[in-house]
Amino acid sequence: MSQSPQQAIFTQIDVSNSVPMPAPAPSPSEILERKRHVEMMTVLREMLVQQRKQNDLLQQLVAAQSAAARQRMQDLCQWRNQHPELARDFRRILKTVGGMQSECFRELVDEAKDKGDGLAESEYLLTEFIDRFGPRLMHLNGILQTLSTLASPEISEP
Repeated sequence: MSQSPQQAIFTQIDVSNSVPMPAPAPSPSEILERKRHVEMMTVLREMLVQQRKQNDLLQQLVAAQSAAARQRMQDLCQWRNQHPELARDFRRILKTVGGMQSECFRELVDEAKDKGDGLAESEYLLTEFIDRFGPRLMHLNGILQTLSTLASPEISEP
């Protein structure tokens, strides 16, 4: 093969290594950072699993309470519809019982003002105060709630 001086032969020679060079060994700080990252991801995954379990339990609780509340309302509506004369009477006495509750609250406030800081400082005074007003207010509140529900004119079966 003869070559003319005007023709140049170009060739390509690959001098790179065909085996990739291994990455340099990570520094101790990089290793520690990777461990922290893995630990954090593990903790976050565990938290997510626990949060999903908690959400499932909350949904079950809400469903159970909603069903119980619906059943109670149905029972009250049925009772009210069976006893319309009592429902009318309940509407009449509702204001009276509400006034009794207001009077009890007035007595509670007056007593608290009279005793002052003694209620907070004396276990005996605090216990006497709670014994005197606690049960009465709780029962009046329960009665008022029931009367309000049974006296309500707009109750209808759900």
